Amino acid sequence: MSKFKSAINKIYHHIIQWIHPVVGFPLYAVILLLVMFVAHKLLVANLGFYYDDWEGVLLQKQLFSFPQIWGYFLIDRPFSSIIHFLFNPLVGTKPINWHLVGLLINWAAVLFIVKSFLRIWPKNLLEIGWIGLLLGVYPGITRQFVIRTSMVHYISFLLFSVSIWLMIKAVQELKHRKIYLVFSLFLAMLQMLIIEYFTGLELIRLLILLYIFKRENTITSTAIKKAFLNWLPYLLVFILFVIFRMSVLPLIQQEGMTVKNMPSILSSFQQNPLVVLVQQVEIIMQDLVYAVLYVWSQTIVPDDIDIHAKTTILSWLVGFLVAGVSLIFMQQWNNKKKSTESETEPYPLLILSLCLIAMLLGGLPIWAVGRQAIKGLWSSRFLFGIVLGAVPIFVLIISWIFGKKRNAGFSIIMALFLMASVSLQIRTARTYSLTWQYAKDYFWQLKWRAPALVEGTFILSPYTPFQFSSDYQIAYATNVLYATGYSSEEMKYWWFDGPDDIIDFTKDIYPKQKDIDLQFRNLRFNSSMEFALPVIYKPARGCLQVLNNVYKDEPLMLDVENQLFDTYKTGLILNEERPVPIDIFGEEPTPKWCYYFQIADLARSEERWGDVVSYWRIAENEDMKPNYGPEYLPFIEAYAHLKDWNQTYNLIEKAYFATEKMEPFICSNWERIFAITEYSSDKEKVNDQVQNLLKCNVLP
Repeated sequence: MSKFKSAINKIYHHIIQWIHPVVGFPLYAVILLLVMFVAHKLLVANLGFYYDDWEGVLLQKQLFSFPQIWGYFLIDRPFSSIIHFLFNPLVGTKPINWHLVGLLINWAAVLFIVKSFLRIWPKNLLEIGWIGLLLGVYPGITRQFVIRTSMVHYISFLLFSVSIWLMIKAVQELKHRKIYLVFSLFLAMLQMLIIEYFTGLELIRLLILLYIFKRENTITSTAIKKAFLNWLPYLLVFILFVIFRMSVLPLIQQEGMTVKNMPSILSSFQQNPLVVLVQQVEIIMQDLVYAVLYVWSQTIVPDDIDIHAKTTILSWLVGFLVAGVSLIFMQQWNNKKKSTESETEPYPLLILSLCLIAMLLGGLPIWAVGRQAIKGLWSSRFLFGIVLGAVPIFVLIISWIFGKKRNAGFSIIMALFLMASVSLQIRTARTYSLTWQYAKDYFWQLKWRAPALVEGTFILSPYTPFQFSSDYQIAYATNVLYATGYSSEEMKYWWFDGPDDIIDFTKDIYPKQKDIDLQFRNLRFNSSMEFALPVIYKPARGCLQVLNNVYKDEPLMLDVENQLFDTYKTGLILNEERPVPIDIFGEEPTPKWCYYFQIADLARSEERWGDVVSYWRIAENEDMKPNYGPEYLPFIEAYAHLKDWNQTYNLIEKAYFATEKMEPFICSNWERIFAITEYSSDKEKVNDQVQNLLKCNVLP
């Protein structure tokens, strides 16, 4: 044991000797990047597009012009179109490019926050260093995995953090002061125009300036006066933005469109002030408690503990390693700091107040429109502004509890939180990577089964087939898949979640006749029920299925799936070669069973029986077979039409034993096949065998 401890100490001292000469802010930046990369992008090769990422993909792949992109975002954030217009040609279309660029932007934003803190509180280097590291992997925000749609958030974050840093430089350094001020004001306006998430935090500038001048001059009235005068240009910029948002933006809307996310709290307050006030206080308290305290408990959920899961073990091991490196560095950086001044910053209550007010201002744009950070599937984005106060207040309170003489204990606690946060982000990345595999599998199977579609066709599904997407987002992906490069706001295709969008709730059935007239932002889709193509995807059960009526009575079907059969129409699928955008959906997967099933089912629908049989033989030679009995149907029918009755019965038997409760499905299809194929004695013999096996009562 003593030898082991000696070896560990030797390694530790070697690490200290190696890093001590280079300890400083540049190395901190490298370590921060390493921590953020490991947490968010360790699985970057397997990450893809999710949620509203697909709107950016659609706008890029359909070659929309800048006016079209501006029109798309006009109802809420028209200036965010600048990001798409500038970044699309620079970053390209591949998911990995967006993920890496998004990480670098987030990293740079955190670095400028750290640089700003170091200018305000230069003696709190240890606390500030940990604030930056925890901001980089904050467990409440998972937007790094939905990076394309979150690019506007991270760019706005970067512009805001640079603007704050320039403002501080402008008041602390006389040289180039006007240049710093002009750029700071420009970036402040730009970040608000791109997205409003950091708008409330613009008001925190007054308190930052007050703290800076209060440190320089103990006369409070003088500090307040100087702070207010330096804040006036930023107040003017803030007022101009509010005027634009509240008065100008509604005036430039297209006909029939209204501005989204307008502040509604004031009108509600006027109607019932006491009730609304109590509700808002409750919402704010819930969000703040979550952001400061509860969020850290989410890193360890008892139900998620699985020592057999490789990803779980890897996530904690990697978290331990990067937290250990960060701990060693932070201690060395803090020890290297030389100061003859007092070790504590003045006015600690003002610092605490500043952090608390930053949380309130950071959440202001969200609460003003009736939203909440802890409610909703995609609500983690609402924490962007709040965390800039929540993380500092969390770190500073723990630091004050430990005191300056127990820095090592404080750093160990911070390292433990860092380790847990990194572990959570890696585990979250794994979930997103698996979802991307399902999404690609869905679209590739759909393309094999339906190589092209008649214009106006819409996919009708009883549910969303994979996580992290909703109906209109999958509709965007469907247009990219089938109509890439089509640069019109009139969409050729769409995708609907039937129970949410199409079904007649009064009768609980799909209408026979119904006009489909949809408008989403500046995009339109017009069609009718004659163009509905029912598709289901349950990978745990089997392959994707186009619900042709021959698949009625198949087992294990849900009621919402069976409802779709009545919507099926022939003639919507075209067997035409149209390339798949592999930069988005990846290279075509190596053929497995579902590939052969899809192309065989397409051939079955076109009565190309010889092709169906050839596909079976290829799959059989590759030792591939279905796990779900109904997927034998194309091959059963093909062998029957080719009068190979022995193989027909062989496959019927395989289908029967593959899945439980197959009798109704096989019997109904055997009755159909028996009726449309020519008479022969071999056929009669097989019919007798089927009766003995299934008791179908098919009359010769």
